[in-house]
Amino acid sequence: MQSHGTIPRSTSLHRRPSKVSKSDDTNNGLLGEPNFALVEASTIPLAALTAAVSLNWNLGLPTPWLPAKATIPLVIYGASTSVGSFAIKLARASNIHPIIAIAGKGCPFVQTLLDTSKGDVVFDYRKGAEETIKSIRQHLKASNYGEIKHGIDPGIGESSKAVLTEVVAPDGAINLVLPSDWDTGAAKKTKTMVGAIHNSSVFGDARDLGLVFCRWFTKALQEGSFEGHPYEVRPGGLEAVEQALKDLKDGKNSASKYVFRIADTPGL
Repeated sequence: MQSHGTIPRSTSLHRRPSKVSKSDDTNNGLLGEPNFALVEASTIPLAALTAAVSLNWNLGLPTPWLPAKATIPLVIYGASTSVGSFAIKLARASNIHPIIAIAGKGCPFVQTLLDTSKGDVVFDYRKGAEETIKSIRQHLKASNYGEIKHGIDPGIGESSKAVLTEVVAPDGAINLVLPSDWDTGAAKKTKTMVGAIHNSSVFGDARDLGLVFCRWFTKALQEGSFEGHPYEVRPGGLEAVEQALKDLKDGKNSASKYVFRIADTPGL
């Protein structure tokens, strides 16, 4: 969930067009982009920078400005989450393929983020861990993609363990976005905390990485090659937070963020 003091009043689910276009919002833009609505801007920093720390700081994968020149299979369990979907966007911008995405109800949304011509694919975890593992292995073998050496759990938790520990090679690495923290077996275990962007004493100093990625976000937004996460503005401002949390707990939200307009809070 995100909160922001100045956003549009629409309460429907939004996705921005592929190109930067004029917003109905009259607010100033994000990172120097005047046509970018603050409501969508609020979906980017925390989740996108977390994805960058996971992919580039911890897994050491190529960046959008130094893209991959060879095949790098990457598996993301929880691909429809905000961190998971931003990981897909950054991986694609870095020419990392094939992307093996795993999701549930958010599969249709995840499909729109992938490049199937480069081997990207999404599998539905609701079919069970055994079937998911089998499908991934068949996909890799069919096109001779080789082993998966990099995997991400963007905060899903133990439920991702059964699949990731089976499909990531023993000499590979699995990054866990906190609060996820489980035994990755033979694969190297790293943990992501976005606080590294602010120089965390525990997780390292990734301030330079954060600086460069924020500059890259600016450039990509201006070019129309990058966008925020789908969102839903909840009416009632901060009074809507309690019900939104219940909806999240009940599994009513998939592949979108809840945003709250503080100014809509009764009595403020």
